Amino acid sequence: MSLRIEVAGRQQRQLMADFQNQHESLVDYLRRFAIRHSEKDLLTRTYLAIDEDEEGNPALAGYFSLAAVSVERTLVTKDSQLDKLPRFPIPGILLARFAVDSRNQGQGLGRYLFDEVLALSFGLVKSGPLGIRLLVTDAIDSQAENFYRRFGLIALADDYPCRMILDLQPLFRSLELG
Repeated sequence: MSLRIEVAGRQQRQLMADFQNQHESLVDYLRRFAIRHSEKDLLTRTYLAIDEDEEGNPALAGYFSLAAVSVERTLVTKDSQLDKLPRFPIPGILLARFAVDSRNQGQGLGRYLFDEVLALSFGLVKSGPLGIRLLVTDAIDSQAENFYRRFGLIALADDYPCRMILDLQPLFRSLELG
């Protein structure tokens, strides 16, 4: 697998049209709203994982969308470090959409994409244009919740979609020291 990450744009419409996933809402978002939300509405930025076969033909292997978010401080009582923060909303990055093409699932692509999300988050914090403390996402089902738990996210609710958070400060500290 030879992957590259690109910001979604009009030039990838054909790749996006061929995307398949068991959650129709993730397919529909990619095909109908990802470019508009990125270019016109300025709501999210969608990143595509593009794979090329031996002949150089590109295929969309997966994607994720990021946006800004804040979480009410009173909702994050399960994390003792966050419990020490002031009582105002905690800024973060929302992993708004995250999907792997059904033909590429089970090959480690989800881990690769999640690492890309963390790298982009770290880059934002490191370059200094804004402060963020949390990575936030909404697990669409129990399988997604289990996936995110492997990366240390904790659930704030018990129903689906299930809001989950990851305190980025310990991770960023370890990256700076490492």
